[in-house]
Amino acid sequence: MRQLGARLEFERVDRVRAVVDPVMPYHRGGMGTDAINGPVLAGLFDLVIGTVGWLTRPETRSATVSLAMTFLRPTRGARVVVEARLLRAGTNLTFAAAEVIDERGEITARCDGTVAVAHGKFESNDFYAAMRGRQT
Repeated sequence: MRQLGARLEFERVDRVRAVVDPVMPYHRGGMGTDAINGPVLAGLFDLVIGTVGWLTRPETRSATVSLAMTFLRPTRGARVVVEARLLRAGTNLTFAAAEVIDERGEITARCDGTVAVAHGKFESNDFYAAMRGRQT
C-alpha cells in the first residue's frame, strides 16, 4: 500500500476506499501519456477488493483469486479514488465490485473480483516454507 501511495478508508466492513492524493509521476505513463498506468489501477483494485474480502471475516486468511477489469477511459488528474463494495460473502469465496473515480468524479474503470477465504490462521511460517518446497 505504501508503494502505491494509497490511503485506505473504511467505515463499514462491506465498503473500502483507497485514495491516492496526490498522484505522483511514477503512477503515470499509460500509453505514453499523463494517464495513470494500468498496473497501478490493477494494484489498487486488488487492494480494495482483497481488503473487502478480509474485512468480512478477519479471523480468516484470504487471497484475491480473480480480477476482471474494464478500463473505460484514461484516468487522469491529481487525485484518484478506488471504491469497492461487497456483493456476496459465501463460505469459501467473497465477491466484490470496484470502480476507479477520477478527480472530476467520473468512473474510468470497473472491476469484479473474487477473494478466497480459508478458515483459521497459521501460527508459524511452517506452512509457507512447505508451500515453497522447504521443510523447517
